[in-house]
Amino acid sequence: MEIDKIRGEVDQIYEDVVALRRHLHMHPELSQQEEQTMAFVSDYLTGLNIPHQTNVGGHGIVAIIGDPKASFAVAIRADMDALPVLEQTGLPYASQNPGVMHACGHDVHTAILMGTARVLKGMESELPGAVKLFFQPAEEKGGGAKPMIEAGCLQDPPVKRVMGLHVDPAAPVGKVTFFNGPRSASSTTLHITINGRSCHGAQPQTGADAILAGAHVVTALQQVVSRSVAPTCPVVLTIGQFNGGTRHNIVAGKVEMSGTLRTLDLAVRDLVKERIHQVAEDTAVMYGATADVEIHDGYLPVITDLAATQRMMEVAKEALGAENVILAKEPVMTSEDFCFFLDEVPGTFFDLGTTALDCAWPQTLHNDHFAPNESCIKTGILLEVLGALAFLKECE
Repeated sequence: MEIDKIRGEVDQIYEDVVALRRHLHMHPELSQQEEQTMAFVSDYLTGLNIPHQTNVGGHGIVAIIGDPKASFAVAIRADMDALPVLEQTGLPYASQNPGVMHACGHDVHTAILMGTARVLKGMESELPGAVKLFFQPAEEKGGGAKPMIEAGCLQDPPVKRVMGLHVDPAAPVGKVTFFNGPRSASSTTLHITINGRSCHGAQPQTGADAILAGAHVVTALQQVVSRSVAPTCPVVLTIGQFNGGTRHNIVAGKVEMSGTLRTLDLAVRDLVKERIHQVAEDTAVMYGATADVEIHDGYLPVITDLAATQRMMEVAKEALGAENVILAKEPVMTSEDFCFFLDEVPGTFFDLGTTALDCAWPQTLHNDHFAPNESCIKTGILLEVLGALAFLKECE
């Protein structure tokens, strides 16, 4: 049986892939700085005799298994960058780069795809098309997917299906979660400057208090979602920074704040952006101040293809058992630049359970104690290999 054969191959390479993951974990690099990570992955691919191109859209790698002149390909993506976090796990393979940590599991994603490459290379002659491997930089900052697409990673041969995964510390090892349609939200960044007029703190009537105006702007913005958007439509508007004032007895003349807007619907996103401008500017005027509003769109929502997701769920149920395959009831409001691949090609994106039942501390992403259970690597490789084979047959 194909699944049992592939499962056996995954078991054989598991310890080697764990070693790869630990090396990556010990040597994390921030977004757009992944030179050593790129070199490490490239050396591994060279050792497997897998042709590949480096420095794609930055420090990205595009590798190909199968006939490079095939009429079509399917693609699998892994992100490689780390976060500016000081690791506190105390693990023997903890980060050796102080202040930088793989706190979002991208080391696991990359190691899984390296293992997938090894398994698929062993069956290269049997593939009805090509499989492309995207080792992507800068997911956390800057959106490395878009430059890779602009550099042509989806062409020659053309990619017909694309797949990705993300570790999920909210789920136990062995479980996988899929999403029908929306998986995660768009991301929009906002910066608001409140311009008042400073004066002596004992004579506030002679100035325009930017802190007072800014505080009311923050309060008013929290009502934008509840009074401008239907309660059935998920939207998050958060002000995460608020800075102003120079001294305890001086009325502040300037306040700067920034925040994030997350939506699943781009029309709703645009509506809320318009309301942010109106509310911030009008509220500031009420307190004798003005507001300068800058809004920058980032990632799109991650919208999975229904047919591709259904096919991948069938693969997962056959490989893991139906009890270990979860269809999420609702999306998450975090953002993910895999959105740009899905905006070009039908595909799917699923979450890989990574937490053991006996975990010593709560596990969350972007946390300095994040330590995913490494046995999730087996599940990830198995599903990437089987998914690639299923998509190749489907596109044949």
